[in-house]
Amino acid sequence: MKKRLLQGLALSIWLLMVTCAAYARDGEVTLYTLNHLQSHLLPVKSTAKRSLPAMGGLCAATGIVNADMKKNVNPIFVATGETVAGTMWRYFKGKPEMTALERAGIAVNSLGKHEFDYGLGHLKAALSVSRVPVVISNLVTQDPELLGILQKNVVLQAGDMKVGFFGLLSPAVMRLTNRPEGVSFGPDFNTVAREMVDDLRRKGADVIVLLSGLYENESVALARSVAGIHVITGCGAPLKQTDEPILIKDPEGDPTLLIWSGLGGQFVGRLGIRMKGGRLDARGTSWTLLPVLGRAISDPGVLEVALEYEDKLASALSHVLGSFEHPLDTRSKTLRTGEASIGNFITDSMRFKASADVALINSGGIRGDTIYPAGEFSERTLADILPFGDRIFVLTLTGKELRWVLEVSASALIADEADDYNPMRRLHNGSFLQVSGLRAVYDLSRPPTIMKDDRVLTLGSRLKSLLVLKDGRWEEVSDEGTYTVATTGWMVNGGDGEKYEVLRSAPRVETPYLDTDAFAEYLSVDCRGRADPREEGRITLTGRKGERTL
Repeated sequence: MKKRLLQGLALSIWLLMVTCAAYARDGEVTLYTLNHLQSHLLPVKSTAKRSLPAMGGLCAATGIVNADMKKNVNPIFVATGETVAGTMWRYFKGKPEMTALERAGIAVNSLGKHEFDYGLGHLKAALSVSRVPVVISNLVTQDPELLGILQKNVVLQAGDMKVGFFGLLSPAVMRLTNRPEGVSFGPDFNTVAREMVDDLRRKGADVIVLLSGLYENESVALARSVAGIHVITGCGAPLKQTDEPILIKDPEGDPTLLIWSGLGGQFVGRLGIRMKGGRLDARGTSWTLLPVLGRAISDPGVLEVALEYEDKLASALSHVLGSFEHPLDTRSKTLRTGEASIGNFITDSMRFKASADVALINSGGIRGDTIYPAGEFSERTLADILPFGDRIFVLTLTGKELRWVLEVSASALIADEADDYNPMRRLHNGSFLQVSGLRAVYDLSRPPTIMKDDRVLTLGSRLKSLLVLKDGRWEEVSDEGTYTVATTGWMVNGGDGEKYEVLRSAPRVETPYLDTDAFAEYLSVDCRGRADPREEGRITLTGRKGERTL
């Protein structure tokens, strides 16, 4: 009897789902998509190709969408997360971006990796500014404030059509940002997506759209595994594939379209969707990339916000923190091939701020790639050199673990032209470590550490000696000893994968400080506004022929 009741219940649910699909409204929707705005409110000039005109920015993108909407049916304008990044995000906690999104008429948004760059407090401050619904369906948290702001899905009206939205974020992106305490993202995308599709159907959605923070391969696999998703936008497809949607057949043989409109608002995607019999009519669906050129007429409401905060940012960045006695060499070919004076200064500032024995930072976390002249040093230059504003953590490592980390770092160093350096099998040079509180001697004639799938396959033998500064004296690192190590969130998460896996499992304390905070305070307070960092034998290289080259 019980078995029959269960079978009857299952049949009723199936019939309800079929009925919902069958009675979905036929019609058209014009979906305008903005992927990964990354705080670009105004057009941006390419630094790599200066001959190109300024492009992108929400001001011009909104102006283009507003004009284009008048020519199309049932329009709806959406963003897919990662709408914030960099200096603007760090200084103003999302207020300009979120205010501008609302003025732009964005109907729904999601979350991306940069939303977590500065911790949950920063994110919650941003989310409190805007009334634009934010959907994220695989978030796992007990934080009541986040649970009260975020939604698993939403159904919005677009003319006479109802469009359902849900969002997914790949857990893998947490390796690239400061992993927030008490928040994670469920890896079972398929189960969550099926639940969202069923729920959105029950709510009467005619069209179902996933705002995807997944990697491209994850979005493709999801489309093949879960029926009923009509569009996946923000899937991170390569730029060469943006001209045409990627069409995937779902398990029931119906089409799912994957679309991507690039970074920084340089393009807005326009997808003309036609629904027939509860299914996407692929032949009647069109895709166009609308280029966002700097000369486009900007939306006045968005422009007002952008100009207000650009002025505030310019004022903040013009503040002089102090001065340096000698030029600062931040070129990659200096930072990624040995000791660098700017690396010494940055790690010293982290070590002193965190009161740690040692400090480490990956050379790729230090940007600018130029030689800054001696003299006054402003917040603007600091934002150029440390653009990520990464959180400082303090780890506890044994001496054996610390040696392991420095040995892995040496894998990025090239002995000479005959050295068989392959970044797929060796540490990428951006992961080479600048240090404070240590003196390392490397013999580059010895075997380097070899990687496989971003993990250490065989540990090298290049580290000849490692000294640590204790109580004002240099002493050999003891395998049994324990040392406190200040480093960044990027390093704590393994260094873009599993490269520094020892750091991921080490006991840790998260500080309230960013690397930029430590730098600014160290220069203006500890150095009394004048600094003269130099190379001082922290990293000594032997067994290398010729000059340092990348």
